[in-house]
Amino acid sequence: MLDRFADFLDGHAKILLTTHENPDGDGVGAAVALAAHLKGQGKEARIVVTPALPENLRFLDPEGWIEAYEPSGAHADLAAWPDAWLLIDASEPHRMGPLYAAFETTKAERACLDHHMKDEPKGFDDEFTDSTASASAELVYDLVRPRLGGDLPPVMAQALYAGMVSDTGNFRHSNSTPKIHHAAADLIAQGVHPSRTFNALYQTATPAKLKLFGRAMGGLQMRDAGRFAYVAVTQADLDACGATHEDLDELVEEPRKLKGVEVAALFSEAADGRAKVSLRSREKVDVNAVCRLFGGGGHRLASGAKAAMPLETFITQVEAAVVAQLERDMV
Repeated sequence: MLDRFADFLDGHAKILLTTHENPDGDGVGAAVALAAHLKGQGKEARIVVTPALPENLRFLDPEGWIEAYEPSGAHADLAAWPDAWLLIDASEPHRMGPLYAAFETTKAERACLDHHMKDEPKGFDDEFTDSTASASAELVYDLVRPRLGGDLPPVMAQALYAGMVSDTGNFRHSNSTPKIHHAAADLIAQGVHPSRTFNALYQTATPAKLKLFGRAMGGLQMRDAGRFAYVAVTQADLDACGATHEDLDELVEEPRKLKGVEVAALFSEAADGRAKVSLRSREKVDVNAVCRLFGGGGHRLASGAKAAMPLETFITQVEAAVVAQLERDMV
């Protein structure tokens, strides 16, 4: 797959890199590292995200390469710029959110680079996927490491390491394979600082975020004899705490800390008005199967979905699906 991907990159001079809406550390890290690689080859590479680069990920962009999407401004003609458009860390075009309209009209060759579980990707001219990889950053590492030789450029090494940390939960989750540990060790040996990376990713909370966590946990719900725990956050909750959707990051992990909980969920009202859920499984329950029922997906133990319905209705439907999945998987 990586040989095909290298051929794809070699065949284009102007490559637009995007990731899913509300970018995370893996999508951004993989994009920055790949942009550094492409620029080093003399190619033109741009990174565009929507709605913006989160505060805790800005340390990954020391060169200021990342652009926040402005459809009626600087990016009105974005679709016409590239000869290749690569979606990173997703294989469903609609996950780009507002960027999808431009993606749909571009005459560029369209491709995806992803590690999530999914059906055959649709809407692309080429697809480069490997669900055995722990992170999209791992795929970029596997591409660039043997081709560059010697130490990687610092911006590339930092971005790759942060992407690996982000998608493995700082190497706590079940997707923390020996392979990705070896890759992380290699990047550390090249000068990446684990403690600084962790602090930048996870130790930048604001008072508003902590207030929001407290408010959400105050409404904690337990179902199925304590095996399913969830919290819900409305726009009114965000407003009351002076928080933003960005402050929801990592909140889903709080219910999972409870003894006996097999599945944790965070329900919220997305910025586009749809109801949203993030699901996390401790070990045995396939939450990807649940999210696929609602048009979402991800990993077996970490998935998400959105639906155009009232939040309370969505909670009721997802709760029923989770309980049914618990009965199937907890045998």
